Amino acid sequence: MSGHTAAITGVVCLPEGDRVVTCSLDQTIRLWDATTGEEEGVRMEHGAIVSCVGVTKDGKRILSGGYDDKLKVWEVETQKLMEVWEGHALMFFSLAISPDGELVASGHGDGRIVIREAKSGGEIRHSIHSSGWSAVRSLCFSPSGEKIAILSGGDDQKLKVWEVETQKLVEVWEGHEREIYSVTISPDGEFVASGDTGGKIVIREAKSGGEIKHSIETNSWVYSLCFSPSGEEIASGNDDWTIRVFD
Repeated sequence: MSGHTAAITGVVCLPEGDRVVTCSLDQTIRLWDATTGEEEGVRMEHGAIVSCVGVTKDGKRILSGGYDDKLKVWEVETQKLMEVWEGHALMFFSLAISPDGELVASGHGDGRIVIREAKSGGEIRHSIHSSGWSAVRSLCFSPSGEKIAILSGGDDQKLKVWEVETQKLVEVWEGHEREIYSVTISPDGEFVASGDTGGKIVIREAKSGGEIKHSIETNSWVYSLCFSPSGEEIASGNDDWTIRVFD
């Protein structure tokens, strides 16, 4: 898939797995056919550098966050701009949608995590101040419906677990010596993986206080991480233009 004119900052698959959405420093969001690699429809012009992108559970809407401090909602089939959500103080660094599709969380440069109602025009439910002015570069909801938590990883080299409803900080996990740029949870909720700018990937047991199971040294900045559907493999996107897959 080629077409962006600057670095790609985010990739997400639609629920059916047949199409892929990307965002880029070239200020666009694009929709692709996953089989042919061809671009579909018209490119979506965010109007500023786009740093993160997400897709709703029903696969009908795309959300994009950028350096203009706005979250924009697009219709997948027409690529038309549907809504613009404002109320953010600083640029977007990360975006996550809850498993039930009800909430949207965004991480910002001032250390805030903003939680919004997805189905009420992006109304802000509350805001979590995660850590001073340390940018929240990665967010991930827990897959469990029993306890909705958010993992926030940022420039302070710590992973933090929050309860959404109470905004309470539940746990702080250490183990990185460099800034954390990526975090993901296995489909069964058992393991958490985080990657940093030093090339280190840390695998933890989610239900034992974040106890480190093992770590992987890639020697290249880890921008993104993703577990396989089975949870048995993990893929990393690195600064050296490679994708690595680990058991």
